[in-house]
Amino acid sequence: MNRYRLIYCDPPWAYSNTISNGAAADHYQTMAIADIKRLPVWDIAADNAVLAMWYTGTHNAEAVQLAEAWGFKVRTMKGFTWVKLNQLAEQHINKALAGGEVEDFYDLLNLLNAQTRMNGGNYTRANSEDMLIAVRGAGIERINASIKQVIYSPLGEHSAKPWEARHRLELLYGDVPRIELFSRGDAAGWHHWGNENPRNDIELLPGVGILPERRADSAA
Repeated sequence: MNRYRLIYCDPPWAYSNTISNGAAADHYQTMAIADIKRLPVWDIAADNAVLAMWYTGTHNAEAVQLAEAWGFKVRTMKGFTWVKLNQLAEQHINKALAGGEVEDFYDLLNLLNAQTRMNGGNYTRANSEDMLIAVRGAGIERINASIKQVIYSPLGEHSAKPWEARHRLELLYGDVPRIELFSRGDAAGWHHWGNENPRNDIELLPGVGILPERRADSAA
């Protein structure tokens, strides 16, 4: 079986909020947290590996629990923060610049803020999403100290994450064996697994495999 040093994923979180869960389920098959935990990611992870996982603000605790269930320890909840711009943000901003609507720094900030996504939220309106970074063993040595946290990028297909996140991970950790879980398509240099992916590089079945710590416990 392949052993990966970098595992990148955007789990299909289920939501207790009926409206949010319905909106997600309209576009992809969601999974209960208990079922996601049963995917034997620990079996495909190298002894020293990094997990880079997207999560929403409603799933902070679940994200930590999932990382730990897969055999990783969370090091930061904000490895990356994606500020979501509207799909027509580039067009609108270019039009405003060409029309002379931006006269100073604060005009530019107002223009940028106006082009961020207006999502739902019971408190503030959500317009960003975070990626945690967790490690197994010693993790991976950082080879580039200039990678910044915040990504400004327009929305794509529903729930699709910006390509730049994957690219920044490559710059951060280098050319290591890597895989994207819950993937929808191919990206050069990566292996993929997901039920919407045209070609999977591995088979990952829920409930198959045992965490190394549990193997040791069973042998004792």
